Amino acid sequence: MFNILRTFAITDTISNFVEPYITQATDFLGGLAPWMAAVILLGVAIFTLVGIIVFIKKFIKLFLVLAIIGGILYVLYTQGILNGILETIGLNIVGIFTVV
Repeated sequence: MFNILRTFAITDTISNFVEPYITQATDFLGGLAPWMAAVILLGVAIFTLVGIIVFIKKFIKLFLVLAIIGGILYVLYTQGILNGILETIGLNIVGIFTVV
């Protein structure tokens, strides 16, 4: 129940922060000629679409890199090569925190 109320508080905060900017933008576009408002909205739409496409391209590259690294680690783990490395790291970490 607390998480739901907290979510509503966050959305209210975001709404209160963004609302003046939306009002300012609609007032600005309302004062322009319809063709000028259409040109501005078209430019904003193209800018937003290009940004989304660039974001998706970067996300796909990140996903592929993580998939390749995960595949390499899986092969190393199933072959038993990674066990010796993890044991060495674990023993070194335990050695750091033990008092002699």
